[in-house]
Order: sequence, then C-alpha cells, then structure tokens
Amino acid sequence: MDTDNGRTPEIDDAATTVEPVEEALEAAPEAEESMESLLAQQNRFSEMLVGRKPVWVKVIQVTKDNVLVDIGEKREGMVPLSEFNAPAPAPAPAEPKEGQAPEGAAVGGRPTVGQRIPVILMSGIRSDGATLLSYRKARESLAWEAALKAYTEKSRVRGTVTMHVKGGFLVDVGGVRAFLPSSLADLRPVRVPERMVKTGVRCYIIEVNESKKQVVLSRKAVLDEDTAKRRAKTLAELRIGEVRIGRVIHAGAAGLLADIGGLEGFVKTADISWGSPKSASDFPRGMKLKVKILGKPVEGSPDKVSLGIKQLTPNPADGMRRKFPPKTVVRGKVVESTPAGVRLRLEDGTPAFCSPADCIEGQTYKEGEQVTGVVHGVDSTTLQVSVSLRKFDDIKERKRMASYLKAPPPLTLGELLAPASSGDERDRGDDPPSAGSPKKQAVA
Repeated sequence: MDTDNGRTPEIDDAATTVEPVEEALEAAPEAEESMESLLAQQNRFSEMLVGRKPVWVKVIQVTKDNVLVDIGEKREGMVPLSEFNAPAPAPAPAEPKEGQAPEGAAVGGRPTVGQRIPVILMSGIRSDGATLLSYRKARESLAWEAALKAYTEKSRVRGTVTMHVKGGFLVDVGGVRAFLPSSLADLRPVRVPERMVKTGVRCYIIEVNESKKQVVLSRKAVLDEDTAKRRAKTLAELRIGEVRIGRVIHAGAAGLLADIGGLEGFVKTADISWGSPKSASDFPRGMKLKVKILGKPVEGSPDKVSLGIKQLTPNPADGMRRKFPPKTVVRGKVVESTPAGVRLRLEDGTPAFCSPADCIEGQTYKEGEQVTGVVHGVDSTTLQVSVSLRKFDDIKERKRMASYLKAPPPLTLGELLAPASSGDERDRGDDPPSAGSPKKQAVA
C-alpha cells in the first residue's frame, strides 16, 4: 500500500508470481509487522494533525491559488499559495528522519508536486472537502521548537541578519525573529552596522521568553569559542624565529596589535623599524604584513605573542659599526651647528654627530667647514656616527708634544762657545796655557 498518497497501486497480473508456501509463511510476520508499523505511523500522524502539531505531507497539486497535499486516508488538504509567495520567506526546516528533531533547511518559495512540506491544521477535518492547512504557521512552530532545543542543548544556530535597530540587530533564525545586541555581535564594537545586514551569522541562544516568543542571541560567544580553539592550535604550532603573515587590528603609540591566524600578537614601537620608529598611521587597520615571532606566552596565559618587524632585515647599525670602528679618524663637513651639538656629513655621505662635550672648547663651527674627528661609536636609534672633534684635537696636541720631546736637547752657552774658542786657538797656533798661567774668565 502506498501510504504517501493514500491510494492502493494497481496490481500487474503479468508480474505476479506464486511463492512457495514455506517462504510465504516466513515472510508473513514481516508483512504483518510492516502493516502494524504503517498503521501506527498513520495513527500518530492523525493525532498530531488533530492536535494541531506540525506534520509533513506530500504536495499532489499546485493550482492558481492553492497547494493541495495528501493528508492520508484518501483525504486532501489545502494550503493557500500566498503563504509560499510571501516576500523574503525564511528557509523552511528540512523533514526529519524517524525519531529525530527537525534540523537544517529545505527549499523555500513555490512548492513542486512530490515535494514534502510541513503543515498545521487550521480547521476541522471535513469529509466533504479539502481541509485548510497552514504552511507558514507550521514552519514557525518547527523553528520555535528547534530554537528551544538549541537553547536547552546549548548548541549553535544559524540565522540571517534582517535589520539594524537601536541597540542591535534583528536576526531570522529559521523563521524565529531574534534579537542580537550590538555588544554581543562581534569581538569588538561594530563600526559599520549596515554591513552586517543580509549576512549569515552563527550564534548561541542565551535567553528565551517562551510566553512572548522572544529570543536573544550572542554571536560573540561563538567567536570567542572559535578564537580560543584557533589560539590553542596556532600557539602549539608556533616556533620562535619563524615568519608569519599578520593582519593589523589596531595601531597606537605603544605599537601594533596584529592577528596571526586567530592568535593576537603585539609589535612594540621599538621593534617596528630600525632607527627612528615609523608612525602608526603607516599601518592602517586590516593591512597585511610579515612579522617575526620573538616570543610566545605560556599555554593558558592571557599574554600576547611578541612580534617584530625590523628583525626581518639586518640591523644597519651593525654594518656601520664594521665600517666605522671606534678610534677611526674621519673627515666631514659641518651641516648644522646648534647648542645641542654639531651635525656632520662624512666624506662618504654618512651622517655623523658631535655632542657639545666633544666639541673643541671655545671654537665655533660654520656650515660647510671641513673638520676631522675620532669615532666614538654608532647610535642604534638615529643611525648616526658619534664623532669627537675635541679628541682629535687632543691627539694632535699630544703628537706635537711627543715630537718636541723626541728632538735633541738645545746646546748650552758653554757648548756653543767652546768649539769656537778651541778653533781660534788652533788657528793662531798658540800653545795651550801652562799650569801656572792664569785662567780666562767665562763671559757671562
């Protein structure tokens, strides 16, 4: 028997075969159980229909104004076609299997012959005509039952944002109109609420008022749950020193907050670039960038992953230190002279700086003047060579003193006059004085 449409199919005599008696006896209990099962299903169907519970029926005809459906026992039901042509109908719930609650969604809009749809009895069953049924109310009833089930089991529901209202959004959850507060719509404040309209969302039902048919949703709870799962997975896979692609969430004076695959990381301002830090305006929200993992928090800790951008490239100060080691003598031109110090440009174009303490005391420096100094080191922040002009002047002074000390001592007056006197005497041929001769007085 075809219980779907309530009619008995015609028997094809040509296809009928006689079964052995033993096989027929063995098959009889199964046939009997099947018949009992069908009768029990029909009884349950009738009880639910009379009790104005949603039942699933098959469409047998679609007319200009109505949809005719089979309600069993050779009776037909009638559903106004206008209930299927309502503007922007909510998805109809899918027909559940035996023993299961309705889940998912079936095809909405104009039905087709053979399609099964949920209906609810609107008037008493009459034997002389079609019974009035409602598809819209059945869909609403099933959606409400599914919402209550999701609320009880704390399971997620899917919905579509239909409207932005004061304080939040209206969401269609399978035919149930629910309210999603703005504070629970996202992990962060929704800056452009209009963008959420007509988008699909997954939420938890956090509050139900059955008498008023009111439902309150939280999308933030779903996002928090998913974020925690992604965070745990990403954190376990993360390795210090590896490079990841991040997306800027927020840029401030302290640094950048970036998302790296569901895990939040922080780039300190000092780790953004070598030399002077870049402005936060250079990193708009949503910008993608490469970051290096500098450190990660202990599992379970609320701390963020430590990230760096400048660490992706070599420190230019290291190259400058190799090129200008301490005590190297360099020459350059004065670019600017202020009370804060003297800015220089070395012969190869490298910027340099001489602090007031390293300038020659009492000396003024003019722009364009050529000067020579001694390298102190390299400033990692400004990437300038630190030069001392005073130290080079001290070195020159010490060299002059050393050169002076290394020269032979000056001759005394006696040494200067003695050779000349001896020579004169030899020139005259005089004999040296005798021991008894009186000595000559030295000329002062």
